[in-house]
Amino acid sequence: MSMDMADAGRLMAELRETAAELQRELRSVATAAEQMTPVTVEDDRKAVKLTLAKNGAVEALVLDEDWRDTIGETGLGAVVSLCYQTALGKRFDQLMGGFEEQDEDDTPVTIPAPQFTLGDPTTSSAAEARSEILEAIDEARDQREAYLEKVNQRGSQVRDAVNSAKTVTVSRRGTTITGITLDERWVRNTNDGIIEREIVRAMNNVMVMAASDRQNTYEGFPAVQRLMEMTRDPQEMLRRMGSIR
Repeated sequence: MSMDMADAGRLMAELRETAAELQRELRSVATAAEQMTPVTVEDDRKAVKLTLAKNGAVEALVLDEDWRDTIGETGLGAVVSLCYQTALGKRFDQLMGGFEEQDEDDTPVTIPAPQFTLGDPTTSSAAEARSEILEAIDEARDQREAYLEKVNQRGSQVRDAVNSAKTVTVSRRGTTITGITLDERWVRNTNDGIIEREIVRAMNNVMVMAASDRQNTYEGFPAVQRLMEMTRDPQEMLRRMGSIR
């Protein structure tokens, strides 16, 4: 696993190129995200108006004063859910439009060449680091199928979250809200302002839960997590292995 100066130089050149490409991508993402604006959609009967904030959270839900006559109390959850899906689609289009505009910007991004010298891969600490990295790769390879299965299952399972009063149930698959069910008696006996507020709160709480789920993906797969953390900084990996200083 020793590496001569030419190999190390080639690897660093590749890393720099990748870093420059990544920086371009990140700049595109950041600029497209900055250009996002809130998205507001209405159903075709203008009974429900839903607004997503720039960050994708539900900013507002406004029920028309005649919504009970136009869509009915039993239809409210489905219409709110449909408005949310439509708003997500428009938000995605907005983001992609921002990307396409960025693609026209070919300004080169310069990444300074990292300063390094060839290390000593014969030291016991370098040998130990190589052994640890190889072990993590082997373990991660063993865990790969189960890890991917868990990720895919988690993404495809429909999960329900109920608000504390058990009046609003929000279903989600992965990070996407797929349905909203409301307690009919509560809808019948509650004023519109409270209904609006409770639905918005329940939807946003579910999105927070989805984000936290995503962070817990590595639970039970320590080798995968360790490998991901190691590979986040390739230069640090090379240092630990004694290839560079």
